[in-house]
Amino acid sequence: MNTVNASMTVIGAGSYGTALAITLARNGHSVVLWGHNPAQIQTLQHDRCNQAFLPDVPFPRYPAA
Repeated sequence: MNTVNASMTVIGAGSYGTALAITLARNGHSVVLWGHNPAQIQTLQHDRCNQAFLPDVPFPRYPAA
């Protein structure tokens, strides 16, 4: 089975978007997590997790926010 690692952008940094981005990243994909609120994105980048929706699930190396 061939595995292709792709670069992806997940639009929406809520609970579903965050979970999707983390799952994709854990499976070897390069992921950017996009959100419309700059303050939220800055917090995601700093904390390396989404404190509002998934506080106990750290981001892997990706997604980048």
